[in-house]
Amino acid sequence: MPTTKAVEPFALVIQPDGWFELADWSPTTTAAAALGCDLAHPVALTREITLWVDQEALVHSLPVNVPVIPVLRSLGAVRNPYFGPVLLTGPTDHLAACGANGLTQDQALTLIEQYLTRTAVKIPQQRQRTR
Repeated sequence: MPTTKAVEPFALVIQPDGWFELADWSPTTTAAAALGCDLAHPVALTREITLWVDQEALVHSLPVNVPVIPVLRSLGAVRNPYFGPVLLTGPTDHLAACGANGLTQDQALTLIEQYLTRTAVKIPQQRQRTR
């Protein structure tokens, strides 16, 4: 009996302002469409995770995506400056129309957890009284 591949319907978009979205990743979705750009370039972070960036982000003067740095650090990836929104998917798949597999639910939740827990959030603390 033939086996079918499990559907991996997720992708994570992280914007330069810190906003993020767990997006649907269907077989017809493209990285360029998810990023809202014309040309998307894949960067293999691990064997299971691919980062997609807008190839024309510098031309369009998009800001550095600082919020993605903790995720890259947690994956042990090289922390090059990436500009504009970024997209995280599963590994690239040259046979798939979209060019990449989606993230599994576990992968997506792990990336969100890494994003939320590793972001340096400054929490105000009570001031010390001076004598």
